[in-house]
This record gives sequence, structure tokens and C-alpha cells, in this order.
Amino acid sequence: MAAASPERLSAACPFLDSGEVQHELADGNSFESTEQEPETQGGVTLYACSYHRALDSHASLVELGVGDAPGFDSPEAAFQGSARGCADEPKPFTDDAVYCTTPLGSTTVTIAKRSHGRIRIAQLAFRRAPSDAFLDAYAALAKTVAGRL
Repeated sequence: MAAASPERLSAACPFLDSGEVQHELADGNSFESTEQEPETQGGVTLYACSYHRALDSHASLVELGVGDAPGFDSPEAAFQGSARGCADEPKPFTDDAVYCTTPLGSTTVTIAKRSHGRIRIAQLAFRRAPSDAFLDAYAALAKTVAGRL
């Protein structure tokens, strides 16, 4: 189980355990996670974690990105900023998240909340398109990540 909200970000994988992804997606395969190299854009460091079936390390099913969002003064502003990557209008999802379909037909869930005196944002990128069959699982994962931001 991942730890509570860290004061300083240093990785994305601790926010969501691979077993939690496997459980919520009801996938009978074992899952693994791989921390990606952090990227710095405009002075902000973004951390990313890729989740994949243990037997297929090249096919990421879910990616999690986490970072502080100093350019936003509220979670709502962060949601509006995330809409640039959507093919449709982001829809309210949980108390701390919205979701949308990407131009490639996959699903992005954006989670934003005030944490440690600043706005922190996370995005869960799922390879599948939004579907009622998966929205409950996506919501559960979004709530887990929000609780740890």
C-alpha cells in the first residue's frame, strides 16, 4: 500500500500500487509498475509511472503522471488547463477529478487538489475509451490517488 501525501514529490509509482490497478481493473494477470524518468517543463518536474501486465512489460495499460501545478490557483483552473488534451469536454467524475476522451480515443482522468499549500495534479491515462464497464474502476483509482496527493 502506498504512503500518504509526501511534502515533496520525487516519484509517481508510490501514489498507486500495481496490485491496486490490477484489482480495480479486475484483471486476472499480475501487474507491475515502472517509474519513468522525470521530465522538467517550465521549471516544473513531472513524475510518471507506467502500469503493465507482468508478462508484457512493453504494453502499458495505465500511466500515472504527478506534479505540482504552480501555474494554477485552484483545482478548477487545473481541470480547465487539462482540457487541452481532450477531444471532448471534460466531465465531472469524483469530488477531485474529471475525465475525458483523448484525440486517440483513450481515457484521461485528471485529479487536482490543494495539497501542502499548493495545487497538485495527477493524470491517469487509460488505453481504453470511456465505458460504463470501466468507469467504476477508474473512479476508484482516481479516489485512491486523490487521497494520496
